[in-house]
Amino acid sequence: MTPPRPTIKPMKCGFVTDAGAVKEAPAEFRDWANLPELPLAEVLRGLLPCLRSVYAFAAACRPWRLLLRSSASDLVRPRLPPLLLLCPAYRVVPFSQLIVAVPPSYSVPGDATLLSASRGHLVLLRCSPFYSLHLVDALTGAEHRVLLLPSPHFAYRYAALASSGLLLFHSKHSFFSLPVGNTDPTIRLDWTKHSLPRAASFVRAILEFRGRVLGLTDRAQLLEFHLDAHPPNKSAQMLPADGLPDATAFDRWHFGPHLVAAGDRLLLVLFMLGPKSGNAFQAQARVKKVSVYALDVVKMRWEEVENIGAYSLFVDCAGRSTAACVDVGNCGVEENRIYIGCHNWYALPPGWEAPLGGQWPEPFSIQAMACAPWPSQIWIYPRLFF
Repeated sequence: MTPPRPTIKPMKCGFVTDAGAVKEAPAEFRDWANLPELPLAEVLRGLLPCLRSVYAFAAACRPWRLLLRSSASDLVRPRLPPLLLLCPAYRVVPFSQLIVAVPPSYSVPGDATLLSASRGHLVLLRCSPFYSLHLVDALTGAEHRVLLLPSPHFAYRYAALASSGLLLFHSKHSFFSLPVGNTDPTIRLDWTKHSLPRAASFVRAILEFRGRVLGLTDRAQLLEFHLDAHPPNKSAQMLPADGLPDATAFDRWHFGPHLVAAGDRLLLVLFMLGPKSGNAFQAQARVKKVSVYALDVVKMRWEEVENIGAYSLFVDCAGRSTAACVDVGNCGVEENRIYIGCHNWYALPPGWEAPLGGQWPEPFSIQAMACAPWPSQIWIYPRLFF
């Protein structure tokens, strides 16, 4: 009788100890969180311009989220065509479906006035049940903070978030600031009042450029803010820059001047006015040219340009928001163009002039804008990344 053959069991991978027992080898460990920044940045670049993919990347782990935040200004933001924010319904309209297939929708207080959209937040002003500012996350609508105003007796015109804090403007002579970085509700935050230069006009936009907090007035004056300066009346300084036409030559109130950073250049968009009509009903001058100026930071002089390279500028009609973008992902963005957001996007080359005797299309006429709700109901979606 043939003895039964012994059953051979598969041997686990491992190594033999001195006692003769087989010890299982540990599984291979890959530290995805600490990949080198260069290949990780290439992965992030491949996810653009889809917002959903970018935010999934940021949600993976803290190191990836920190990389996204640190590279947003030079890697993500320029390659992400903006969205339009339609108020007062706060409905988001994408430039391309490749950015976001289903635009985010959320509700905000119905009696709130939008003061600005900056650093990934909507800054809203509410007058009831009490005077307060609301900082609302721009993507989800989640209300982050409710801040009491310094006084209920001022007419607040504009507010913006910057790395140094929240700036709140109520006149052309002074403004308030509040450090909003600390989220501990037990710590009381106090508003600080600052003076503006006497020669400055109304501040209409705040922009961070190369680590500096800059402001633009309706007369295209350039300001720089240092909120930690002492005394507070030194916290805002006017930067001497020449080369621009007189403030009477461009529209200040409807389209207004627009300041934008395009890579390492600081650009200014002006809507130049033509001669006024003799008709009393149409006495308002019309925009005849869209000019772009670049700042020579060494000479502090604005120079008109007709080529902004691979960048395109997105300007909202009568709002305060502007964005610069380099095409990515076949979103349909043409380089060296100014996209004006009205009811739709309208593209013009820098330095575009209306034909002799011709006019702008009706949605862009000053008369049509004068009949529209004020302030502007159309905003370029805020900068989504810090």
